[in-house]
Amino acid sequence: MSRGSEDPRTHVRGSSASRPWLVFALLALALSLLTFRGLVADPGGRVYAHNDDASLFIWWFANGADALASALGFGTGTTGFLLTAGMNWPDGVNGAWNTSVLGLALPLAPLTWLAGPVVAYTTAIVLSPVAASLSAAALLTRFADRTPAFAGALLYGFSPYLTAQAGGHLNLSFAVLPPLVGAFLWRSATAPAGGALRTHVREALPWGILVGGALGWQFYVSTELLAGTFLAAVAAVAAIAVCLRGRLRPRLVPFLAASGAAVVTALLLAAPLLVTMLTGPGAPREAIRPHGVWNNDLADLVTPSQHTLLRGAGPEIPRVLGIDPAEVGGYVSLVWLVVGAWAVLRRWRSPRHGLLVRVLALTGAAVWLLSMGSPLRILGHELPVPGPFRLVEHLPVLENILPMRLSVHVVLVLSALTAVLLHHALRAGARAAVASVAAVASVGVLIAPAAVETRVLHIPTAIAAGAIEEALPQGSVVKALPTPRAVAEPDHAQAMAWQAETGMHYRETGGYFIGSTDDHPVLYQSLLDPLDVLLREAEGPGGSAALDEARVVDAVRDIRARGTEFVLVPEGAPLLPGPADELAEALARTPGAHAERVEDTWVVDLRGVG
Repeated sequence: MSRGSEDPRTHVRGSSASRPWLVFALLALALSLLTFRGLVADPGGRVYAHNDDASLFIWWFANGADALASALGFGTGTTGFLLTAGMNWPDGVNGAWNTSVLGLALPLAPLTWLAGPVVAYTTAIVLSPVAASLSAAALLTRFADRTPAFAGALLYGFSPYLTAQAGGHLNLSFAVLPPLVGAFLWRSATAPAGGALRTHVREALPWGILVGGALGWQFYVSTELLAGTFLAAVAAVAAIAVCLRGRLRPRLVPFLAASGAAVVTALLLAAPLLVTMLTGPGAPREAIRPHGVWNNDLADLVTPSQHTLLRGAGPEIPRVLGIDPAEVGGYVSLVWLVVGAWAVLRRWRSPRHGLLVRVLALTGAAVWLLSMGSPLRILGHELPVPGPFRLVEHLPVLENILPMRLSVHVVLVLSALTAVLLHHALRAGARAAVASVAAVASVGVLIAPAAVETRVLHIPTAIAAGAIEEALPQGSVVKALPTPRAVAEPDHAQAMAWQAETGMHYRETGGYFIGSTDDHPVLYQSLLDPLDVLLREAEGPGGSAALDEARVVDAVRDIRARGTEFVLVPEGAPLLPGPADELAEALARTPGAHAERVEDTWVVDLRGVG
């Protein structure tokens, strides 16, 4: 090959020894422990989340561990991997439509059995940037030396987007799939074009099967990240086709063969989930979230988010609705944008990286525009221009993608461009590398995550000590107060964490989930029963006056008729509409009911209520 001809496959220096990878993994782990040190100090008692989605994931970790234990002969035998009546009893929940994260809950089930679901969940959160960084490094080392590749990979794994999503959205922060799909696409784009076609197909098929395995696993972690990665991959394939032009044809058949192998492998692995999703109960019958709300603002790119060291340095961007801070992760900094643009301009016609930077530039621009959603906004002001995501909003399945969550692919593109820039700078010598290294170091400072803010997860002593398990028969139908609510604020779904901590000892009538009924095309929580309605009224201006004895008796009889056997009222639980002892006493006035204090929790037995 002549010196001036294009060689998109970069031949990197260095051995393939595992020691540098081990050092890199330990470095990523150390950075994660530093970032999440508030969790590490108390892994079973604190969570990082401005919402209460943590309780949701903790519940699914416990459910997955119990389902596996039941399959092995020592679980409760009351729940399934995907279909469960453990919450929202008796209707239950379809886990295929929810963040059941079986792809993480099952591997971590032994830790759940030994230390509890809160510790297992916290472990997954702490490991998520490490896993994302390693996955990104697997992509970046395909075209850059290890040092620049590792630097770019850390920028991806500890980006503001992934740090933000770790605050309650484990399914999105464990973002190992986008780099793996990127590696597959780049391998396909740079595969040899000459020689026997059959040989190229045979060489491509194992790659397709490997990426198919990753896709199949992703179904059990986050179907939304999977759908978003598909959208980014479509943009990348289009960019590759534009950049390769006539050189695409000899690579097309092997790519299609490998892609077919990937699809078949993924579908085989995901078959149980897909069958449950398509034929099981509780499937939502319309878009899960309204469009036009979860969109990035054009100013998000350069406005420091609250998860960085520079939080508060920029203006507060108005949103259509109040949005959970875990969703606001579009910040990358002006300097990182300059670094990316610098890499594109410097290497646009590079024999080694020209094709790569052109594909990255086109793909990055496309997914960034999609992440803006529609309509476009700047500093909260709507522009008279619809965004390209307007087209996606009308596509089945893809309509459920939240545009803001496409930021992960923008971050990956910038990480790859950073690796390219450093690759050439470091090879040019120490003096020539100063400017590039300084720029990348500045990016690291500007986007570096601050130590995350943690809060106490309220677990009643009666549950933590196992006393509730002794007081309630296994499999009892329980209503824990306050009932879980679909509110993106702390403590609103805490009862789910309580149930999880008992090892799914009882079934819960409430729940926070995605589902539906004949009358509700989309549900986010259990329907309110008469007691819920009364307690909501007690939170209002009238206070405890709403707890009229006759109405309370009628409400208790109603929930008993629905199958509820016990009501749990923990003392000091956040969001209770009144003192626990007074609430328990009010419920126990119903003929046939009686209340007993177990440690710090009132247990109201309704089994005698007629």
